[in-house]
Amino acid sequence: MAKIDWELQDKVALVTMDEADNRLNPGMVNSLLETLDAIEKETEALTVVVNSGHSHIWTNGFDIDWILASLEKGARAEVRQFLIMDLHLRRRLLTYPLITIAALNGHTFGGGAVFSSCFDFRFMRSGRGFFCIPVIDLKYPILPGTRALLLNAYPVHVVKELILAGRRMTATECVSSHVVSAAFGNEELMDKVMAFAGGMNKSRGIVGEMKRVLNGPVIELIDKDAASIKEGEIVV
Repeated sequence: MAKIDWELQDKVALVTMDEADNRLNPGMVNSLLETLDAIEKETEALTVVVNSGHSHIWTNGFDIDWILASLEKGARAEVRQFLIMDLHLRRRLLTYPLITIAALNGHTFGGGAVFSSCFDFRFMRSGRGFFCIPVIDLKYPILPGTRALLLNAYPVHVVKELILAGRRMTATECVSSHVVSAAFGNEELMDKVMAFAGGMNKSRGIVGEMKRVLNGPVIELIDKDAASIKEGEIVV
């Protein structure tokens, strides 16, 4: 299991991913899902903040080494199951009955950038780190649910630049393009994010219902993607 720590500060649950460069693999995704479950069931938190214990990486996305090694040994079923689990994590965040905030304190790449797009709000560290989804260079087509997720989070022209050009965006560019709400220096990022989180005292019931309405069309497509992967209609 990946190392993920969390602590409760009043009504804010602060989650820290602390596993090398926080690559998304079965261990990391499962740990994130278990953490979200624990916070929802065991606390009265109203907001969740996720940051990284790494000094300059939030997450570098999918664990490509693990995926390639699994495919090389013929474990395609394991890779399919991981992709379905990753879609479940996206679905969980999109329906999670707490406000979710991603504190991007470093590079946020590929599947990690898509993961961050599931959060209700994003803040970024200025002066270090890029936001990038280089699927065009990896020759990896995006799924319909991923397209809908990105278009639900960002302006259309920004999604085209991210997906078709593989653009690497700085924190300043992310703010001006409405990818993140604001950017701050490393020394003040978490103070600003926690202050924002602490002011989001919204009840779980209405938050969950609002998300089901706002994100409903995206969730429907994510569910279809998961079913297609399971049935082998999307080839791994």
